Amino acid sequence: MFAYPDTDFFANVKAETIPAAPYAKEKPYLLDNFQHMAHGNTVNTALQSPLNGFEVHGLDRDKLEGGVLGVYLLFDDARHTVTTIYLLNQQPEARKFKTIEEYRTLRNQFLASYTQCIQNNMAPSK
Repeated sequence: MFAYPDTDFFANVKAETIPAAPYAKEKPYLLDNFQHMAHGNTVNTALQSPLNGFEVHGLDRDKLEGGVLGVYLLFDDARHTVTTIYLLNQQPEARKFKTIEEYRTLRNQFLASYTQCIQNNMAPSK
């Protein structure tokens, strides 16, 4: 769980490593399920993918309503990892953003920072 100072949680992150053989079979199922979830939401087609080495798929709500504003899948085929990120809505007084545009800016910053941090920590030690 990730939060900005003095706010409620912004992101719920679930990272999984899958053995190589099942990973190749499970990835298409995960993408199919993602497409099913996209019904009624906006798929983020402006998102840069790959992002810091991750294949990224994302969808968002168009309004600040509901408990989850966005869902993002990050794939790292070389490491057989799948990360699901749920970007959370909060009560207006407890969140860092006030508008959907501010949410989108924060989302983009979070995804870029998170993926860069993971890549930095996975780099071989010198």
